[in-house]
Amino acid sequence: MPVPAATTGWERDLHRYDRSPVGEEVPSAMQLRQLEYFVLIWDTGSFSAAATRLYVSQPSLSQQIRALEKELGSPLLERGHHGLSLTPAGRALLPIARRILHGVQDASDAVRHVVDGSNGDVHVLTVRSVAAGVLPPSAARWHAMYPDTVLRLHDFSHRRDLEAATRAGRGDLSVGPRPVGWDGPVVSLGYEEMVLVGAEEHVPGTVADPAELAAADWVLYEPEQGMSEVADWLAATIGFAPRVVARTGQVAAGLSFAVEGLGVTLAPANAVPGGWARHTRRVGSGVFREIVAYSRQAPPQLADRYRELLAGMELPLLAAPSLPAGALRC
Repeated sequence: MPVPAATTGWERDLHRYDRSPVGEEVPSAMQLRQLEYFVLIWDTGSFSAAATRLYVSQPSLSQQIRALEKELGSPLLERGHHGLSLTPAGRALLPIARRILHGVQDASDAVRHVVDGSNGDVHVLTVRSVAAGVLPPSAARWHAMYPDTVLRLHDFSHRRDLEAATRAGRGDLSVGPRPVGWDGPVVSLGYEEMVLVGAEEHVPGTVADPAELAAADWVLYEPEQGMSEVADWLAATIGFAPRVVARTGQVAAGLSFAVEGLGVTLAPANAVPGGWARHTRRVGSGVFREIVAYSRQAPPQLADRYRELLAGMELPLLAAPSLPAGALRC
């Protein structure tokens, strides 16, 4: 804001601190308490009324106003036969003091709403397959329970990137495959099944055997995609070398290639669109990956509530006791 040429030194200071309501700054010697006293004296019309409202003695109140006037280099209030009046300096200070006090109250309210869980953002880090296939039901439930909060999902292609972001403190809570050697809190949410996807349709419950996997053409994933780690682990565990005909960095693209007949691929069952369910088969007794909610330390209150919601609701995951006998856990 331009400063009028005729302003005094203290008035230039006030213009310098005349910013947005929440962004107000106060000169070091000017205390918020003094501004509050000044505003309330004017609003109540007298020093005695303001002292009563503030539960302070009138001499103490007068002393604080004198200290404020000394700091600013000008009187702010004049007492006359008809009551109080503002000096030119007081008229300049009053609207700025109100904005400062309102800004402090807004800041206090905003923090209180976050602390008591009635407002705020929850930053959830996850991997893309979980963001699309596991979390949507929880997001809808969360919005119904806490409509004034914002659930912010940040997804990664590979679990190692998710773990690195969690270690760097980039989110409140992470949801994904169980991290290796994790020291912070970890809550198991269940297991997602990895299924074989191809062009042929099958009746539910059809199983693909290891010999078929070894003989098939494969659509696999680029190293930066987390499913590449799962596919490599499965091949090493069963003992075959996939004959790769294509690679992609996206699960959705891998599914499309497989359904179109380019080859078979491996994908989380919850990532397969409903219309393609008959193109999937279980691998042997089943291949499952555990999904957990984890963080560096105890999550903030809102994030902890979201973690409790995840742990307590029915997700497209299997509980450990429900896994088939002989199932593989990656």
